[in-house]
Amino acid sequence: MRFIFTRLPMVFVALVLTSPIPACSEDDGGPRGDMEPRDHIRVIWLRGTPYEMGLQHAELLYDELVAGREFIDDDFLFSTMLSYSNTIGLDEVAEVHSYEATLDECQGMVDGLDGSWTLHECLILNYGDVIMDILKLEGLGCSQFVAAGAATASGDLIHGRNLDWWEVGYIEQNPVIFVREPADGIPWVAVGFPANMSPYTGMSAAGIAVASNEVGSPLDSELAREGRSHVQMVREVLRTCSTLQEAEAFFVAQDHASAEILVVSDGPGGEAAALEMTAHSMAARHLSADGVLLATNHFKHPDMEAAQEPEPECTSTWNRYERLTELLEPTGAETRHGSLTVEGAIAILRDTYDPCLQEFLDPGLVDGGSTLANNGAMQSVVFLPARGLMYVAVGDLPTTILAYQGFDIHELLTGPGYAYPDPASYPQLSF
Repeated sequence: MRFIFTRLPMVFVALVLTSPIPACSEDDGGPRGDMEPRDHIRVIWLRGTPYEMGLQHAELLYDELVAGREFIDDDFLFSTMLSYSNTIGLDEVAEVHSYEATLDECQGMVDGLDGSWTLHECLILNYGDVIMDILKLEGLGCSQFVAAGAATASGDLIHGRNLDWWEVGYIEQNPVIFVREPADGIPWVAVGFPANMSPYTGMSAAGIAVASNEVGSPLDSELAREGRSHVQMVREVLRTCSTLQEAEAFFVAQDHASAEILVVSDGPGGEAAALEMTAHSMAARHLSADGVLLATNHFKHPDMEAAQEPEPECTSTWNRYERLTELLEPTGAETRHGSLTVEGAIAILRDTYDPCLQEFLDPGLVDGGSTLANNGAMQSVVFLPARGLMYVAVGDLPTTILAYQGFDIHELLTGPGYAYPDPASYPQLSF
């Protein structure tokens, strides 16, 4: 039995004694998974083959997964997405084009849930980036930045991201940190929710961090009805790649379907790239000579501009990119270039300034659509991938006003005896 002492944000109890809840694979002789609450976030350890991880996934999150399936039936958007996807055959497309690891974990989860989920339902939700482009579901945003070398106070690479979604109560109420220890790959962690096997935000024990941004207005000619899911690719990169160069080579070799920007940072190598991709085009932007890389929801590489509709000034993605420029480029009006720390990175993710309105918005505003913090931030994360650290704000929207809780991948993989992050968290925003 493993006892964990955790320092929590001031809004919760300062010291908690917990013991992980184990789960076994089906024959009770395979690898074991564990679950441990840390503050309002569940940490879930999944070990072994993808199928074994799926069984553990189902056992450890059984009640939450059953409730999630009921939520989908009661939610207009998600129920419509599933129903229409089945009607036009996207469920079969998802099965044909999903990676084996995603297929197997979905199958394990379904087998462990006594019929409350089907394989196709699990796969559609984990093929979501392609489904959203095919169904033209709009409204998702996201902002990312990477600063390294002379751009940061310590020289460490710092990677920040806000994942912007609609308000989805089930996801807000069930935040999970998945710790995957695969039988045939690199251990990795992801910020997610029950049934989320294709991560939008993750980091590996090799020091690779990856996060996704949807592209708001790709040309229809740049999309395909069939191909691989980019967020499923994130899983494969975290499991198999140890360098940025390996990750880029992986993406070049894949069969793409949708429009996406994936930002990959390589902490040990001090490198990063924004991979701008559609079904038929791809280009990479790397850290500038000043050690800065920015991304929102439109392509910026010259070779990719023709793959999207023109992006007018003062749209949400334009505003957020402009504000990142002001805060991180050496010549920016309020630049933190050269002095950026984790605390400073969190301040950027919490920034509410609208460069078109030239005013700050209320930090508690959700789906304001025009600022870094007010665009419906569902996950807000700062990575220090060279050190295996990430600071995570998840829960009620906007997450940017919540405390950022620290997680160390080394501690998550080795248990007692390895120090917790210092500081353990950054406090909730007061306003």
